Amino acid sequence: MVKEYRRMTLDERLQIKNYIDMDLSNSEIAKRLHRSRAAITLELQRNARVVTWRGKKTTVRHTYEPLQAQKRAETFAVTRHHSKKKITPRKRAIIDELILKKQWSPEQIAHGVPGLGVCTQTIYNWVLSNQLLAKVADLPLKGKRRRKLRYKPSNTGRAKVAIEKRSIKHRPAIINSRTTFGHWEIDGVMSPQDSQAFVITLVERKTRFMVGVKTRSRNADDVKTSIDTFMSRFENVCKSLTCDRGTEFTSIPFISQIEQNYQKKLYYADPQSPGQRGTNERMNRELRRVFPSGYDFSRLTQKRLQQAIKDINERPRAVLAYRTPAKEFLKRIKVA
Repeated sequence: MVKEYRRMTLDERLQIKNYIDMDLSNSEIAKRLHRSRAAITLELQRNARVVTWRGKKTTVRHTYEPLQAQKRAETFAVTRHHSKKKITPRKRAIIDELILKKQWSPEQIAHGVPGLGVCTQTIYNWVLSNQLLAKVADLPLKGKRRRKLRYKPSNTGRAKVAIEKRSIKHRPAIINSRTTFGHWEIDGVMSPQDSQAFVITLVERKTRFMVGVKTRSRNADDVKTSIDTFMSRFENVCKSLTCDRGTEFTSIPFISQIEQNYQKKLYYADPQSPGQRGTNERMNRELRRVFPSGYDFSRLTQKRLQQAIKDINERPRAVLAYRTPAKEFLKRIKVA
């Protein structure tokens, strides 16, 4: 009685070789192995030499090698389901829209779009093979070049003393570990040097949620107005601010506004150490994809800025297990 189908084992293949050497027929071999004759015939056709004579194919049974047959079978078992994924009009439309309009990366698309069914590398392959409208230049960090840092005026002696008292080295370890909610990083995204307007960006460290406020200039009064705008919405979920040593954030009026008016902790990163505010720098880079270096923020409306930042906050992040900053921030607000 023939048993149910099961994969051919190495032991069976070695026996097939021995039976061939004994000059047994395929039918006899099948009986001894409790296999169907078709299974034996197919095994030999796959792994022995097949010759064609006068239109008829003949399997040269003595050329069968069991070890090679086993290796070939193991390779086929691993790769048989790895068929090349085909792009469909639906997938093309979704991916093009997210890359070109929403500025998503292939990784964010692969992990953040339910039911898409493609991996990150597949999306990159489609871009590189010109199967999408999106090109390499549309992807994050492609074609970008480092630029020289803008000159920043040095701080006064009084400001330096105030900064050192609030150095990031004094920031508690619990803030550094990102285990608590409500600690923000703040920075300015500048216009060309012939324009005073810039954008103040604030990013919550735990959820990576970003807020942006257009500011007319680096004047202390304009910066104060922008901070008041931010605090009017997020004062209850702001416990501390960490910033660089730019003059817009090191003035005595700014320090007084944060610590006395709003009773928030203030910390300053070390000079030339953007990695100490890595979250803010990373999100600013996302904003620069929408408003490239050289963009004059005096032409920008707050409404358009909010829409750009809304798109950024709705992109899934690997660090959040591919959840979005917007959802994580909203969840924390409900708990707070």
